[in-house]
Amino acid sequence: MFVGRKKESRYLEENYAKEASCVLVVYGHRGVGKTSLLLRFAKDKPLHYFCARPCSGQEQILLWEKELDRAGKEAAGNAEGSGFDKIFARLTADGGAKKMLVIDEFQYLIRYAEDFMPALLRYVQGSGTPVMVVLLSSSVSFVETDFVPRIGALAASISGFYKLGELGFMDCVNYFQKYSTRQCMEAYSILGGLPAYWAAFSAEKNIGENIRDAILSPSGVLHDEGERMVSSELRELNVYSTILNCLAGGMNKLNDLHVHSGFSRAKISVYLKNLMERELVEKLFPYDNASNANAKKGVYRVTLRFLEFYFRFIFENRSALEQSDAAEFYKIYILPYLPAFHQSNFRKVCGEYLDILNHNNMLPIKASRSGEWVGKSGTIDIVMQDEDWESILAFCDWESAVIGMSALEKDLRIAEEARLHPDHVYLFATGSFSDELKAFAEQNKSIRLIDIDTL
Repeated sequence: MFVGRKKESRYLEENYAKEASCVLVVYGHRGVGKTSLLLRFAKDKPLHYFCARPCSGQEQILLWEKELDRAGKEAAGNAEGSGFDKIFARLTADGGAKKMLVIDEFQYLIRYAEDFMPALLRYVQGSGTPVMVVLLSSSVSFVETDFVPRIGALAASISGFYKLGELGFMDCVNYFQKYSTRQCMEAYSILGGLPAYWAAFSAEKNIGENIRDAILSPSGVLHDEGERMVSSELRELNVYSTILNCLAGGMNKLNDLHVHSGFSRAKISVYLKNLMERELVEKLFPYDNASNANAKKGVYRVTLRFLEFYFRFIFENRSALEQSDAAEFYKIYILPYLPAFHQSNFRKVCGEYLDILNHNNMLPIKASRSGEWVGKSGTIDIVMQDEDWESILAFCDWESAVIGMSALEKDLRIAEEARLHPDHVYLFATGSFSDELKAFAEQNKSIRLIDIDTL
């Protein structure tokens, strides 16, 4: 099922509607839905699609020629040239609607074939009819740090860059229409906003059954995905896997990583930088209006939810998984610890909810900045402020069956520690709220109670 991507589709449509030819770069993590989006968009348009491979430029040409042979595409007129020029000559035809050329994982062509980009631009400029070229890549770091330096002045011919982010929680709800809101949250917590991973889960099975069949089973679609996410672009997997395993286990400060691994702080910093460039890890700082004295400084966190799930539950228990039945492994090594895992991801769902309300002017303030405050004795999951420093503080509780006044009092103590004045407090919970807290919120309109059904 295809869901979301209205904004992205409009971007493509606007570029396709232009009379002139264009070259776009669309990129994002593997599984985010780049290819599905482009193929769906080009469904009724003249399209040629080529998926590049990690091989030499000459081998790419041979593979591409074979595909063109099978498609029956001959050169237009008396084509001259060789290599990629010969390839593009077979794609050229006068007349007809605006054409589309989609080249998937184009980084392999840029890396291993220096003559590709000049030949592509000659094709675009010399095509008898306008053509829309879309270059797709799953390598975020390549597009953002390597691509432009590699092609130099040719970068001026790129019409636009579009980064495809993960889909949101509401898209997940629309995808898993047979799931309850809680089940959707659990799926979103484990799989993140990557629709290719959603497709691995069946709405006919509960979350535990899907984890067992799609992830833990040797034949599962996602069984080796966690390892592949790290190994596809990174070398020295021993170092990267050590760092990711530490982060997933709660050792999220530089000194924690140093003490546990024995690696020097300088070495760890370099590898963390590489992980952050690939958007596998993020660094969190205290919200900029908060107390630095009581905040944790330089806290690192695994960014992609599935990668965090893999290192939290599978990587460190791999020996047990190889020797156990998938259902037994799930029961012993995953199920008891899932609530704590979901807690860390619940705040992301709540944050999306507040962002939607803020965008639609449905909050008591018009927030212009937001963040998270991680303190020594607790966390403010979401901090939002407007230009006049009026604040919304949000606290998210996945695990508690009932939220009472004591929880609110604790949250307010954390706010005091952070030196943040809570003009408005939002309490999010998957459980229920006590009658005492409900009555207090009725009398104090600055307190908002949001349950799972509201989300």
